[in-house]
Amino acid sequence: MITNALMAIGFLAIAFAVNDLFAATETSVLRHRRGGLMLVALTGALTQTALMVVAPYNIAALDQALGVVSMLSFLALPALFWPSIRRIKQGHMKIVSRRLLTRARRAEEAVRAARNWLNMAEQAGHVGHWQLTVPDNRLIWSDEMFRIHGLWKEHYSPNVETALAAFHPLDGKRLAGLLQDAAGNGGDFDVAVKLRRPDGEIRQVIMRGQAVQNWIGTVELVNGVMVDVTEPKRLESRPPAHAGALDGTATEDPLTGLADRLQFDASLGYEFKRAVRSKKPLGLVLIEIDQFYRYAAHYGARQADICLRNVAQAVQGVPRRTGDIVARYGETEIAVLLPLADGAGALRVASQIMEAVRALGLIDAGRDDGVLSVSAGVAAFTMDDLYNPLELSRRATRALADARLYGGDRVVGYREPEFAEALATRE
Repeated sequence: MITNALMAIGFLAIAFAVNDLFAATETSVLRHRRGGLMLVALTGALTQTALMVVAPYNIAALDQALGVVSMLSFLALPALFWPSIRRIKQGHMKIVSRRLLTRARRAEEAVRAARNWLNMAEQAGHVGHWQLTVPDNRLIWSDEMFRIHGLWKEHYSPNVETALAAFHPLDGKRLAGLLQDAAGNGGDFDVAVKLRRPDGEIRQVIMRGQAVQNWIGTVELVNGVMVDVTEPKRLESRPPAHAGALDGTATEDPLTGLADRLQFDASLGYEFKRAVRSKKPLGLVLIEIDQFYRYAAHYGARQADICLRNVAQAVQGVPRRTGDIVARYGETEIAVLLPLADGAGALRVASQIMEAVRALGLIDAGRDDGVLSVSAGVAAFTMDDLYNPLELSRRATRALADARLYGGDRVVGYREPEFAEALATRE
């Protein structure tokens, strides 16, 4: 009787275990075997109960039949369980509570949504957050920190040394001292500093930091925010006529009808920043009439003005992309700013300009062939070594000087000084 009772309880326990195991799996361990296992377990429990009931009556045939049914039920359990156990051993399923899985999925979605909200809030408020781990000095930035710095997280991994170098030298030293003090002694700081972007733009920012200590009082982290408090100085969209003048109106050179130097400088700064943000190239071509002062002395100031005007019209007539800018750069130079043009593209445009000027057939008795010619210096923006629009102008000016040095009537691209000196020596 006791044995039968224990067997009945065992079969019932197996039935409850089968039901719980089926309900607690992400990919069901039992699948369609749940019904068979429940049937076998309940049959075994009922058989053992029946054996207890009929035991006092000593009905041998019935006892024997019920015993056979109970034995078959007992043997059927491992046969049905074995394929599921084998799948678990081979790693073909996960035994994870669906309830816990649902909670974990909801928590992940909530974290993802919170990060998106934080990113949007930081972008709208121009507030980035950062974290410095102690003592390994590992620096972590939010997306807005990269935007404030004018950098891309795909190309720059923040570290303390380069991050401090981006500030004004005095501000960088002061901020380094504050960080060192917070990391060593705890506490917080709040300081206004000047940040220089790779494109040369200065941003006014506020740096706030606070040390986080563990239970024994040792600083583990320094958390902080950077707030960009710079007043907006430009619109993100292209301003009318490149906003050449300070009041937003375009300005022209009265002699040539081209954009004047003021408009060119404003356009160069705008296009340079746009090239940095978009990671696109920017080319610059400087054109100068060969020996123009000698030409003016020989033909007179009036004829020199007419010549300069004709050359300017020829340069402006060269087919170009929308957005290219032709401006009078100096007394004798014309600048062509070429957004989206790399070095090779700028060289092609310069060659086309030279052909267009030569096609005018202007007479210049001072040239060997008697035809007026021009020289061109070409430079292009690259993210690797150029972070200042003035440097782009300097390189184009250097290339134009090399073109003059070699006799004029040619296009010269900017070359590094070491390479140019070696080439001149060889020639």
